Amino acid sequence: MTKVLSIVNAKGGVAKTTSTLGIGYALKEMGMKVLLVDLDAQANLTTSVGISPREELNISDALLDNCKITEVIREANGVDIAYSGHSLISRENAVAHSVTGAAKLRSILKKVKDRYDYVIIDCPPSLGIYTVNALIASDKVYIPMVAEPFAWNGLDKMLETVDIIVEEELNPKLKLGGLFFTNHSKNAQTILGKTIVKEAQDQLGDRVLKTAIRTNVALNECLVMNQDVFSYAPDSNGAKDYRALTKEIVNS
Repeated sequence: MTKVLSIVNAKGGVAKTTSTLGIGYALKEMGMKVLLVDLDAQANLTTSVGISPREELNISDALLDNCKITEVIREANGVDIAYSGHSLISRENAVAHSVTGAAKLRSILKKVKDRYDYVIIDCPPSLGIYTVNALIASDKVYIPMVAEPFAWNGLDKMLETVDIIVEEELNPKLKLGGLFFTNHSKNAQTILGKTIVKEAQDQLGDRVLKTAIRTNVALNECLVMNQDVFSYAPDSNGAKDYRALTKEIVNS
């Protein structure tokens, strides 16, 4: 059965897109069929695989019934991607006020998700209509986090939103899959970094995943080269960490 996962944090700069790519391509390396969904108007996921955010159609067209979702899915290095575009910003209101509104992504994914083992959704740095769509469509949510000052900003609101979606039966099966730390090489050695990790473990227990993603230049370089880290630098720490993280996710 297809598993739908959302990568979410209302705070920017926590490696949501890098993590979506890392997990998605690690799953592909494991022999899984994967669909990545870019719901961020910045379209970083889209551009990182070499697709222009200025395409005539994008995922917002599918959400507004201007096209079928299959028309905005393209293969990229062995993984399919439902790509984004800058027009998501101007169409946010229209999506929010459409008939199916917050449940539209779940509806359109039903038409294609059986083709895949995993669907991974890259969410924008907000708790707006696109993120809510992702949560309603998902089985589990994963939260990347950096152990730096203000790391907790918005996290309680994020967890509260998940609880509301479950309690209001918008998606009663939604679960917090886990929180994982990114950009973690230096942070892991500081008193502040260790304190934040401890606070996360105290609050979330075993939902704080064991694998942390170390700071690794290959994770940035591969995006510029429009490659996944496993093709670009298969022996790098970035590749090793995302392999380990993905195994945790698959086995959880």
